[in-house]
Amino acid sequence: MLRSALNNHVIIVLLIAGLIEELTDIPWYIHYYRTGTALSLTSAFCYTWAYIGSNIYVLNFILMAWASIERHILIFHSKWFATRWVCFALHYLPIAICLIVPSLFYLFTYFILPCDTSFNYNGALCELYTCVLNHRWGLYFDGLINYLIPIWVTVIFSTALFVRVIYQKYRVHQKIVWRNYKKLAGQLLLISALYVSLQFPPMILYAAYSIGLPCEIGADYYNNSMFFTYWIILFTPFTIIVSLPELKMKFRRLILFSRHRNSITPK
Repeated sequence: MLRSALNNHVIIVLLIAGLIEELTDIPWYIHYYRTGTALSLTSAFCYTWAYIGSNIYVLNFILMAWASIERHILIFHSKWFATRWVCFALHYLPIAICLIVPSLFYLFTYFILPCDTSFNYNGALCELYTCVLNHRWGLYFDGLINYLIPIWVTVIFSTALFVRVIYQKYRVHQKIVWRNYKKLAGQLLLISALYVSLQFPPMILYAAYSIGLPCEIGADYYNNSMFFTYWIILFTPFTIIVSLPELKMKFRRLILFSRHRNSITPK
């Protein structure tokens, strides 16, 4: 039932992308910062690290931005999903676009477009990320589409969702509607709070640097805060469990190895 619900499809893709990130990019970064070199001193590994690390990292932010938009439709315009074609256009197609756009962008910048950057096994991603920065259009696309726009969309639409559900809650004769959609709103607001608190501050500085703020201002905070964005991926599964009471109870019983006992009482 949870897997078939439309509101959980983006969450499932987020969890899968986060799992790939936790099994590949994050351990490779841990090895790099521990030893100062890449895990494997080969060109194949460098390209794999650069592509997976850049793609999956950005994919989480883009999916979260779309989830904050789609949740408005699911709560306040649920009738739009009555027909199959509208459901495909408003639900499945946007998720596919979120998956395809960053994949194609990094595929072109790393493997198709010419890049004169040489491998540096003592640098993060073997310093192949300069292939993205060498092209002015790639720099703008990566900064705006992959980083700035997703976080601003998440902040704006999550804030708007919070305001709308509070307004719906206190409207006259709307208690039943609020009870039906409270879980949908609460699930996204918990996850978006994680993204806003850990991703939004460094992205504000990133936007300021893009419009001319000297890079020396807040440089230490910016460099350190970028590491906290990885905690978003690590904390997302726990946030989802908290937002789903039935799933939370299932995991609690699994972890504590407890079974439900039927109690017999006299009548």
